[in-house]
Amino acid sequence: MNRFSLPNERRCQGAARALLGVFTAIAVVAGAGIGGYWYGRTVAPSREMSREALSRIESMLVRERKALDDASRESQAQLDAFATRVGEMQAEILRLNALGERLVDMADLDSEEFDFESAPSVGGPEDVGVASATSLDELMGDARDMVALIIDRKRKLEQLEQSIMEKDLEKHATPSGWPIHSGYISSKFGYRRHPTGGRTRFHSGVDFASKRGTPVHATADGVVVFSGWRSGYGRLVEIRHMDGMVSRYAHNQTNLVAQGEMVEKGQVIAKLGSTGRSTGPHVHFEVRIDGQAVNPLKYIRTTSKKTNS
Repeated sequence: MNRFSLPNERRCQGAARALLGVFTAIAVVAGAGIGGYWYGRTVAPSREMSREALSRIESMLVRERKALDDASRESQAQLDAFATRVGEMQAEILRLNALGERLVDMADLDSEEFDFESAPSVGGPEDVGVASATSLDELMGDARDMVALIIDRKRKLEQLEQSIMEKDLEKHATPSGWPIHSGYISSKFGYRRHPTGGRTRFHSGVDFASKRGTPVHATADGVVVFSGWRSGYGRLVEIRHMDGMVSRYAHNQTNLVAQGEMVEKGQVIAKLGSTGRSTGPHVHFEVRIDGQAVNPLKYIRTTSKKTNS
C-alpha cells in the first residue's frame, strides 16, 4: 500500500460523512416542512370543522329544548282543561243527585231503592268533590269514577222515571170516585130483593140515581171494549183498564164513546138514563177484575161525588 493513500482515503471518508450530514439535515428540514404543510391542510381545518359541528349541535339542542318546553306547556294546558272537564262532570253529577232525590221525595218512593247519595256498587268515591288531581293518572282515575257514577245515575233516573210513570198510570188507570157529579147511591153491591122481579138476587154493582141526561164520567183511563146495547144493562159502556180491570156504566140514555176509543179519567162517556131493566134514571156502575165482579165501594171515594180528573 502507498504511504500516501491512507490519508487521502480518510479525507474522502470524512468528506462523505460531512455530506451525508448535510443531506440528513436537509431531509429533516424538508420533512418538517412537508409535515407542517399537510398539518396545516388537514388537522387545522378538522379542528375548525369540529367547532362548527359543535355549534350546530348546540343550536339543535336549543331548538329541541324549546320544542320540549312548548310541548310541556301545551300538555299542562290540556291537563288543566281535562281537570276542568272532570270538575264539570262532578258538578253535573251533584245536580243529578239533587234532582233524583227531589223526584223520589215528590213521588213518595222508597229513598233506599233510589239512592242518589252512595256511589254505584261497582266502585267510585263515596263523596263527590271538586277535581284536584295534579297528574294524568289521577285525572284518568277521576274520569273513570265519573263515568261509573254517570252510568249509575242514568240507570237510576230511568228506573225512577218508569216507577213514576207506573205509579201515575196506576193512579189514573184504577177506578176511583163517582161516575156522576150529582145524585146519590140508590142501591149497593151485594144480595138484594130485585126491584122488578121481587126475588133476592145478587147485585153486581152500585147504582147512582140522578136526573135524566146527567153526564156520566169515566172513573179511570182506559180503552172502550164495548159500547152498545146489552140485555138487562140497556145501553152499556165497558172500559178496560190495567191488570185485567174493567168498569161498566149501564142504563145510559146515550153512549158518547165508541168501541176501541181511548178515554181519560173524568171524560164524559154517556148521558144518564133508564134503558134496559130499570125502574128509573140511574147509572149502574160495576168494577170487574178478570171477569169477576168486585165491590165498587172499594174504589169509590164517598167523601166526594166528583170524579177526580
